[in-house]
Amino acid sequence: MRSAEPKADHSLSFWRLDSLPDSSFTASYATQASRYAQAALTDGSWELESATLKALRDKIRNSRPTLKEVYGAPLYGIKTGLNEAFVIDTRTKERLCSEDPKSAELLRPFLEGKDLKRWRQESRGRWIIYIPKNRIRIDDYPAIRDWLLPFKDRLERRATKQEWFALQQAQEAYAPFFQKTKITYRDIAAESPFHLDDSGSYLETTAFAIPSDDFALAAILNSKVLWFIFKTLTPLASGGYFRMKAQYVGQLPVPECTPSARLTLADFARDAQQKAQTRLKLQTGFTRRIPDLCPPGRTPTLSNKLTEWWTLEDFAMFRSEVKKAFKSDIPLADRSDWEDWFKRDKEKIGRLTADIAAQERNIDAIIYSLFKLTSEEIHLLETVT
Repeated sequence: MRSAEPKADHSLSFWRLDSLPDSSFTASYATQASRYAQAALTDGSWELESATLKALRDKIRNSRPTLKEVYGAPLYGIKTGLNEAFVIDTRTKERLCSEDPKSAELLRPFLEGKDLKRWRQESRGRWIIYIPKNRIRIDDYPAIRDWLLPFKDRLERRATKQEWFALQQAQEAYAPFFQKTKITYRDIAAESPFHLDDSGSYLETTAFAIPSDDFALAAILNSKVLWFIFKTLTPLASGGYFRMKAQYVGQLPVPECTPSARLTLADFARDAQQKAQTRLKLQTGFTRRIPDLCPPGRTPTLSNKLTEWWTLEDFAMFRSEVKKAFKSDIPLADRSDWEDWFKRDKEKIGRLTADIAAQERNIDAIIYSLFKLTSEEIHLLETVT
């Protein structure tokens, strides 16, 4: 009787690259390509990566509940159908309330995806005129009615059917969660963008909320381990960004966490967020004063380098950028004060950034232990995140 022939180990060859090689493509492929088992090409999503990386991902994910299973699916934000009509700035909000104090009943602080960053939100002072379907008589709010009237024709042409002054998708069921402390994040990001928001802000459709006030969960979500997993769950958008849709974020694994570890993670995350907010105040406070250096009669337009002035190497570079933007040097009488201010706040920002990075390392160390990663697995993970 003939013995059965060994089953063939079918596999394919692949090469994951971020950019084309400078030298021969064929030679680079020959030395850097990896093998991938054909049996792994299932009906689900494919993760073309080395066997070692695949084993690490499987270890992190296997037998652990997902974010959706533990906390529920992330909640997506409001679709107005016409942001130009329903999203207003603080000056307009104050004018509407001055004209009719009842207007305040329909106004809510509002955040868009672009406002949500890692450990912080960068609010631009936006408000939403919050009108769900079949909830109000618009004539009871004359100032808001008069504000919306110029948009009436466009509002009536929206895709869904509702009263012309009502929001297209108000997400009314989510309103109680928006009003509470929640973990928020943006829809497209190049790094983990989570933070705990206690402003009671409602969210636009480019933003999501996880109904939790747990700083420990924010720490877990911002960890290198979960970003390592997330990058295989979502399609890569242009510019190295990833889509943060609820269907992908909801698949993230949640590790079992002891009460002691949870408290420590929460303390680290809270400190990182407080420092990120302090850093933001320093950054924006200085930035708001830069237009004061523009000579009278000219429109102050800040370059990218000036809006991120703290990344400039020294005051001489800042002064050079001011000259380029405003065609004028910093007045001699004010130059010393500006230099002192620049140096002082730049140093503070540098220290805060270092402190945040240290807390993130502390968080990652705990998360590594929760997922029971070895030193070799940690090294592998950190080389690809």
